[in-house]
Amino acid sequence: MDRNDDDGSRESGREDTGSGAEAAGRPPRLRGGNVFEHTIAELLRAIRLGKYLVGDKLPPERELAAQINVSRATLRQALSELQIAGVVSVRRGRYGGTVVTALPSADTDAGIDLGELDDAVRFRLILETAAARIVAGRDLSEAERETLVAAEQRCWMPLGSSAEDIEQFRALDARFHLTIAELTGIPSLTQAAATTRDRINALLDRIPFIHTNVEHSCAQHARLVEAILDHDAEAAATLAAQHAEGTEQLLRGFLEGK
Repeated sequence: MDRNDDDGSRESGREDTGSGAEAAGRPPRLRGGNVFEHTIAELLRAIRLGKYLVGDKLPPERELAAQINVSRATLRQALSELQIAGVVSVRRGRYGGTVVTALPSADTDAGIDLGELDDAVRFRLILETAAARIVAGRDLSEAERETLVAAEQRCWMPLGSSAEDIEQFRALDARFHLTIAELTGIPSLTQAAATTRDRINALLDRIPFIHTNVEHSCAQHARLVEAILDHDAEAAATLAAQHAEGTEQLLRGFLEGK
């Protein structure tokens, strides 16, 4: 394996900025925790827009990774999840490669209201960023701190692929985010956060369940809690924004164009 393939992104979710990326006409590598989600969104967008048709073989990994400007390790991870989702088929070996097997699709044939999608993800970003900043600025009681940590830790449940497991994770994930909203002490914000979470979950139910995204989400939860408990309001707001943006990238990747 090329040394550049193992750049630490699998642990941190980060990719370093390539010094020659912009000069080469490629977008700079992303900073933040959503490189995996960005990679999936870029692949789905290329397939949806007809750059790669059903039956087409994608470019070799090195070339494709350079086009998206991510590591080959991140690309392989994204392709593996798209294979599980039925969008591509990955064949190893001398005559192997990645072939597009289906167009990106949601779990229903009903059309997507792009206005609703845009409103939901943007409002969530505003709410959860503000909530994280507010809670990080508060002096939480010991009971409040324990409640927050417990909500975060419960998300790290053993996760299979059954509908029950998925529903359980969605509930625990929602409980974590609503705990932060409740800790602001602002009832109207808490109510708005609950309504928005319900909208987001309804959209998430329409795309394939991505296990790697769940792992990234749980890791982001942990960093967010650490920032809140450290009273680092700006770090908490930044982490909350990155977390919301990762979900937004997946939703737009799968649902836009339906």
